[in-house]
Amino acid sequence: MGDGPSNFSILRIPLYLWVIAWTISELFVFFWMVYSSFKTNPEFLRNIWSLPSSINFGNYINDLTGHTSPPIPIGQYLLNSAVVSSGSIIGILLISVPAGYVLSKKSRYTDLLFYFFLAMIAIPPPAILIPLVYTVRGLGLGNSFIGIILPYISFNVPFSIVLSRAFFKSFPKELEEAARMDGLSDMGVFLRMVLPLSPVIVVILLIVNFPNVWNELLYAIVLLQTNNVRTIQPGLLLFSSAFGSQWSEIFAGMVMSSLPMIVFYIIFQRYIVKAQFLGALKG
Repeated sequence: MGDGPSNFSILRIPLYLWVIAWTISELFVFFWMVYSSFKTNPEFLRNIWSLPSSINFGNYINDLTGHTSPPIPIGQYLLNSAVVSSGSIIGILLISVPAGYVLSKKSRYTDLLFYFFLAMIAIPPPAILIPLVYTVRGLGLGNSFIGIILPYISFNVPFSIVLSRAFFKSFPKELEEAARMDGLSDMGVFLRMVLPLSPVIVVILLIVNFPNVWNELLYAIVLLQTNNVRTIQPGLLLFSSAFGSQWSEIFAGMVMSSLPMIVFYIIFQRYIVKAQFLGALKG
C-alpha cells in the first residue's frame, strides 16, 4: 500500500515528459513566428532560424494598411473576422442556450430532438459544401457577412445545444419549483431565474465556438471573394502566389490573427477545464 502513490507517480513520468516536450515545441514555433515577423523577407530567406538584426514593425504597418505587394489589407480582414465572429457567436448563444434548456426537460419529443442534434454533429461541414454554397448564392447572400454567418451558426448550434442540455440537466430543480410557486411562467423561470444563474454555460459556449468561427477557412474561401467581406484566414493565403511568398508579412499577419485567440484564452482560462468536461455529463 505504501508504494502505491510512488509507483503511480513513476508511471506518470513518461506522460509528464511528453507534455513538457510538446509544450516546448509549441512555444518554440510560436516564438519563431513572432521574431520572424520583425525580419525583412530577404533577411528571412537568408537564414530562417536567425534572430532579426533589428526590431522592424514595418511588416505590421504594411499588413494593417494594405501597403504590401500585392496590396493585402490585413487590417480590413481582421475587422471582417471580428464582425463575422461576433454575429455568429451571438446567433449561436441565442439559439443554443434556450434550446438546451428546453431539451433538458424529460419528454418523448425532447429526447427525439436531442438525438436529432446528436446526428447533426456527425455531419462534417465539407460534406455539404456544394449544396450549401448553391443555396447561399440562390438566396442572394453570396459574398456577404450574413451569407457566412448563417452557415457558421448552423454548423455550431447542434453541439452547443447538446452542451447546454448537459449543463441544464444539472441545474437545481428546487430553484425552478420555487420560482413557479412565485407565479412565474416557464419563460419567466428561464429568463428571471435560470439564465441569471447560468453565466458558466454562456462562457463555455464562447470558449468552444469562438475558435471554430475565427479559424474557419474552407467556407470563408468559397463564400467570401472580395476584400470588403474577406476574413483573416483566407486573407493570409493571398501572401503566397506563383511568384513567391512574402514570409515576413505572413508571419506578421499570423501574429495579429493569433492575438485575439491568446487574449480570449487568457481572459477565460479558468473556464476551459469546465468546457472540456461538461460534455461528459450524462443526460
